[in-house]
Amino acid sequence: MLSIFRRLYSTAPKTNIQSFVKAGTKLKGCNVRKNGNDPIALEDHEYPAWLWELLDPAAQQAKLDADPLLAAKKERRRANRIKIKESNFASKLK
Repeated sequence: MLSIFRRLYSTAPKTNIQSFVKAGTKLKGCNVRKNGNDPIALEDHEYPAWLWELLDPAAQQAKLDADPLLAAKKERRRANRIKIKESNFASKLK
């Protein structure tokens, strides 16, 4: 019983995000050039550090906290999207 409570109140261990594709694997369908080849997956340490922070909400929030202009831009874009959706909905009612 004690192990249940310990599990409920403890924090989840922080794991490093790792790619799920082995290095050297051909990434089919990821080619963006007309006459190019599909890219080859690299080792995790060969990718830039910022790539692993893209999916981390805490890192993204820290980035917004550090740059108020970026946070304001993100908020304006969010508000504009809401305004557009409301406008589209109102135009359908007419």
